[in-house]
Amino acid sequence: MLNTAALVDLTHHFLPGMLERKDGVVVNVASMAAFAPCAYSAVYGATKAFVLSFSEALWAETRGRGVRVLTLCPGATDTGFFDAVGSRDMAAGSALSTPEKVVQAGFRGIDKGCSYIVDGRNNYLAALRLSRF
Repeated sequence: MLNTAALVDLTHHFLPGMLERKDGVVVNVASMAAFAPCAYSAVYGATKAFVLSFSEALWAETRGRGVRVLTLCPGATDTGFFDAVGSRDMAAGSALSTPEKVVQAGFRGIDKGCSYIVDGRNNYLAALRLSRF
């Protein structure tokens, strides 16, 4: 519910005002898991794929209207996430990144007008390999 329904509800709540002002930024957090099915984490991976698809559609719909939409797709990041799930087995991506590096990647993506950005070069290359395009 957090990764899908809450994200849609919050976006639909705030986006109209941004469009009216012709100014704003929506950043939705997906994951490297958005690019391929995740064995033993099927629901998590599917919700992150939803975040990427939903956000890229919004990016296209709002393009040229003053609102920027970015999907942030980090790999494994040094937060409490893996401690909470009790395993690092589902870590997607290469080396563990820091939250600060992920945020910096997000700012780069916003500045460049990207629809999505993957934190780290190796993670980006892995996402391309995982992608079905």
